[in-house]
Amino acid sequence: MGATKEHREILQRLRGATAYSAGVSGTVVIPAGGRVTMWSVGAGGVAATVTVNNGDLITIPAGESFTAEPKGELVAPTFIFTGTSAYYVEYYL
Repeated sequence: MGATKEHREILQRLRGATAYSAGVSGTVVIPAGGRVTMWSVGAGGVAATVTVNNGDLITIPAGESFTAEPKGELVAPTFIFTGTSAYYVEYYL
């Protein structure tokens, strides 16, 4: 899962410490002021779901993955990963 050219350029413009959260399933709360630059999630043998800030349910089909690059515009969100096989959230503080 490599960063795109646009993603690398965004990272160069942001200031602060780089941080990330990774795991299998669960809730991830990005600290106040944290700006998400990329998040990715995968589903194993069954479909999985993700919600961001109590928004619409995002369904990941079994065996598939999903990646989003919000370009630092997603500030201090809460992610809920349910039934996922892996997730990764990258952000700046």
